[in-house]
Amino acid sequence: MNKNILHFEAHLESTYWFTNHVKKELFAYISLKGGQAPEKQERVPLNISLVVDRSGSMSGDKLNYVKKAVNFVIDNLKAEDVLSIVQYDTEVDVVAKSAKVTDKKALHQKVKQIEARSMTNLSGGMMEGYAQTKSTQKEGYVNRVLLLSDGLANAGITDPPQLQNIAQKKFREERIALSTFGVGADFNEVLMTNLSEYGGANYYFIDMPDKIPQIFAQELDGLLSVVAQNTSLQFGFPSTYLKCTKVYGYPADIGHDQVSINLNDVFAEEEKAVLIKFELTRPLDEPLTMQATLQYDDVVEKLERITDQVALQITPTADESRYKSGMNVTVQEQTVLYTANDLFEQAMRAADQRDFEKAKQIIGQAKATMDAYFKLMPPNEELKKQYEDIVNYGKQLEYMKEMSNNDYLVAQKMSRSASYKARKKK
Repeated sequence: MNKNILHFEAHLESTYWFTNHVKKELFAYISLKGGQAPEKQERVPLNISLVVDRSGSMSGDKLNYVKKAVNFVIDNLKAEDVLSIVQYDTEVDVVAKSAKVTDKKALHQKVKQIEARSMTNLSGGMMEGYAQTKSTQKEGYVNRVLLLSDGLANAGITDPPQLQNIAQKKFREERIALSTFGVGADFNEVLMTNLSEYGGANYYFIDMPDKIPQIFAQELDGLLSVVAQNTSLQFGFPSTYLKCTKVYGYPADIGHDQVSINLNDVFAEEEKAVLIKFELTRPLDEPLTMQATLQYDDVVEKLERITDQVALQITPTADESRYKSGMNVTVQEQTVLYTANDLFEQAMRAADQRDFEKAKQIIGQAKATMDAYFKLMPPNEELKKQYEDIVNYGKQLEYMKEMSNNDYLVAQKMSRSASYKARKKK
């Protein structure tokens, strides 16, 4: 295992299964963290497309700050990097075709000419961004589309599941990832989050226009410090005893005896993790072995495909003290975090439907789940933050009916952003 590039761990909730259990659930937690980027190492070159919303609602400060952000990106790219700039409203225009960044002055001049106009053809802008990146796609480059919008998709393809499927297909089949940036109160944060989740990259909520350059810089910092590419995780399990019922953290392909997850690029010091939930389909009467396999392209040291594996075993026992001695605190903490986070998401979906009473009930469940654990174990900082976000959302629900529409929309977006950051370890 090359811990300088990726530190990879996998654990079961216990090394023993208590045979007198009433419960039938078993959890596995897998995490990885990127190492530090070497100071003098040549970084991985970028092939990115900046896709900018220039609909009428972007006029003024929003567009001015977007231009600053785009200019910042241009200034921080090297001659071997590849960049395209796409603008969209009702129509889609290519401001700068995908090409190496050899004339920054000319690119800055083109950015000056971007002006706000009509409606929001988000799908058209996104597809053109993919097309530009695809036209100059190269092995060994970070291939990514950065999509910014401040409004609802109201031209072109507007159906959220269809847009999500496009992002997933581009990521899986063409290995082009999608990061999304939602600005203000009026965009669809569920859509933008899902586009980034299934598109294999990152989502950012930008509540104030003056934060746009700073958030773009955050994404660019990651892109400029990639330590591993084409990162994938497989978790094999014995189907004679176990059935995978849910994967938390990242979209996954759940098979008969294996879970597969595409984790794409990993930045320096970035953490990624998943919690896998299994159901025991028959009484456990023999030791079970499972295996977590991580594969990635080392783009820092060995410059080759690396495979790391961790074998896990769980043994049945009727001795409760032995079972407790094998408990893994990290998996317990993450099980509480992800299950509470899932309830948090359910509560926000209920609030989307203006069913605030149902949302309150679900938030109460999430809080009770965490309270019960805190009586047994002191919370770590990660759990404290998730608990604080859940409690604050519960307080907001008390007066959400009386909020102005703008305040309500911002509250939903702020809470969803906090929930997203918790499960993505950001």
